[in-house]
Amino acid sequence: MPILDRDNDVPKDASIPSLFAAVINDARDLAIGHLQRMQRETSEELGNLKHAIARIAVAAAIMIVGTVLAGHAIAAALIALGLPAWASYAITAVAAVGGGVLLVKRLPKDTKNMDLVPEDAIASFKRDLTRVKEAASAAAH
Repeated sequence: MPILDRDNDVPKDASIPSLFAAVINDARDLAIGHLQRMQRETSEELGNLKHAIARIAVAAAIMIVGTVLAGHAIAAALIALGLPAWASYAITAVAAVGGGVLLVKRLPKDTKNMDLVPEDAIASFKRDLTRVKEAASAAAH
């Protein structure tokens, strides 16, 4: 049974190749862990994006039908008030376009979880990489 150094749990009689192999295995395990985290985060963001697209598509379809029906009703009311048909439909179209622009401006701006970039996993990876560099630099001196 090898005798361990109390400072870093490395066998005192460990060979250089076995130390390198241990470092490589640790780095591999760390990289695999980060890649798996990135994959999970990207999957979650893809799911968020799919749900957002579905909600927007349904909302757009409902708004289109509602706008067409409301536009005809408003135009018919304006015609009944004595305006020419072309003017009634023009006024209704301008109102519909203006309402659409307002709705688009009010769409949520928070697209952070829909960009398919695993920001948290990348930040964690960079943090761990910095720690490994610092540890390696400290061990070298």
